[in-house]
Amino acid sequence: MDTSVIKNFGDKMWSRVKKDLLFVLTIIAVVLGLIVGVIVYKTVSPYSDDLVVVLLKFPGELLIRMLKCVILPLVVASIITGLGTINPRSCGKIGGVAVAYYVATTVSAAILGLILVSIIRPGSGSQDDYTRKTVSLNENTNTLDTIMDLLRAAFPDNIIEATFGKDATELTNSTRADGSVYLKRKLLFKSGINMIGVVVLSIVVGVLMSLYPKESAPLMQLVKSINDLTMRLVTLILWYSPIGIFFLIAGQFSGVEDFGELISKLGMYAVTVLGGIAIHFFIILPAIFFVFSRRNPLEYYYNMLPALATAFGTASSSATMPVTFNCVEEKNKIDRRISRFVIPVGATINMDGTALYEAVACLFIAQVEGISMNFGEIVVTALTATLAAIGAAGIPSAGLVTMVMVLNAVNLPVDMISVILTVDWFLDRFRTMTNVMGDALGCAVVQSMCAAELEQMDREKEGDQEGAGGEEKIDIEMEAV
Repeated sequence: MDTSVIKNFGDKMWSRVKKDLLFVLTIIAVVLGLIVGVIVYKTVSPYSDDLVVVLLKFPGELLIRMLKCVILPLVVASIITGLGTINPRSCGKIGGVAVAYYVATTVSAAILGLILVSIIRPGSGSQDDYTRKTVSLNENTNTLDTIMDLLRAAFPDNIIEATFGKDATELTNSTRADGSVYLKRKLLFKSGINMIGVVVLSIVVGVLMSLYPKESAPLMQLVKSINDLTMRLVTLILWYSPIGIFFLIAGQFSGVEDFGELISKLGMYAVTVLGGIAIHFFIILPAIFFVFSRRNPLEYYYNMLPALATAFGTASSSATMPVTFNCVEEKNKIDRRISRFVIPVGATINMDGTALYEAVACLFIAQVEGISMNFGEIVVTALTATLAAIGAAGIPSAGLVTMVMVLNAVNLPVDMISVILTVDWFLDRFRTMTNVMGDALGCAVVQSMCAAELEQMDREKEGDQEGAGGEEKIDIEMEAV
C-alpha cells in the first residue's frame, strides 16, 4: 500500500483526535474508572476500610467543588446576558416554549415510569426479600408545604442570603394542653444555593435590561465580562475533568458493600428504572427533537457525550452545566441567546429522569407492601412526581428527599425508602444524564420554534448598527464643513 495514503489517513485520525481530545480523555476516564473501581472492590474490600474509598474519591471531590464554585456566576451572568440581548417581545414566546417543553417531557417521563412499573411489577415479592437500611428523613412532609416552600424560594427576602441557603418548612409533632397531637410548622434555614430564587431574579433583571438597553448598557457590559471570564475559567476546569471523573467513578464502585445483594434483591427494580430511562432517552426525547428541529439526533447526541460523561461521574446536573454549555454552543451550534436561558432554567426545574424514577419507586414500594392503588391514586402519583421533580435540586440524590412528598401524597410508608438506597447511587447517575440531555435537546427545540424571532432580532440589530454608522458619517461630514 502507498505510504502516502497511510500517512494521510494517520494525519486525519490524529487531527480528529486532537480536535476531540477532551472527549476522548473523558470516555477513557469513565471506562478506566469502572475497571479500577471493580478491581479495588475485589482486592481491597474498601467498605471495611473507609480510608481507601475516601482517598480514591478525593480528586473527584475537587472536581465537583470546582464546578460548583462557578455555578452561581455562570447561571446569573448567562441568564442576564441571554435575556438582556433579546427583544422584549420575544422573551415571552421563548420562555413559554421552554416551559411547555419542560412540562411535556417531565409529565411524559412520569407516565412512562408508571406504565412500566405496572407491567413489570418489580416489587411483587415478599417484604422479607428486601433489606432495609437506616435512613433519616422527615416523614411529616406534605404537598401543600412543598408548594409553599417552592414559592418562598422563588421570592427570597434576601438575595445575598439566597446564594448560600433557603427556607424550608419542618413539621414536628406537638401536643396541645388537652393532650391532642398536631403538626407544628417551623421555617428553618438550610444551606445550599437557592437556585430557583437566583434564576427568578436573574430572569427579571435580564428582562428589565432588555426593556431599557441604554440605561443598562454599563451593567450589561460588566455582566458580559463576568460571563466571558467565567467561561474561560470553565475551560480550565474541563481539562481537569477526566481526572476527576476517573476517581469519582472508581471510588463510588469500589465502595459498594455487596454487588450480589444489589443485583439479586433489587435487580428488577433497577431494570424497570433503567428501561424507562432508556425509552425516554433514546426514543421519546429524540422523537421530540427531530419533529421540531429536523436535525440528526445521532450527531447531536454524539456532540453531547462529554457532558453526559460528566453527568455520569458527578451525578449532578448543576455541576455538569459548564460542560453542557460548551457542548451545546460550540459543537451543536445553538444560539447563545437561547442556551443561556434554557440550560440554567432547565437544570433547575427540568428533571425528566427524576420524575420517572420517583414514579417507579412509588409504585414499587406499594407493590412490596402489597397495597393496591386505584386510578385516582396513580394520577396523583404522576402529578406529585412531576412537582417533586421540579422541586428537586440539581445535586446528587436530591430526588431521594423529594420522594417523601410523593409517598405521603398517596399514603405509602415513608420508611420503605430505605429499601431502594442500595441502588439509588447507581440509578442517580443515569437519571442525571437524562436530565442533562433533556436540557440540551430543549435548546434545539426552543431555537427552532423561535427561529423567526431570532432572525427578526438579528435584522433589528443590523439596522441599529447601520443607523449608528450613518449618524457617525454625518457627524464627520459636518465637522469637515
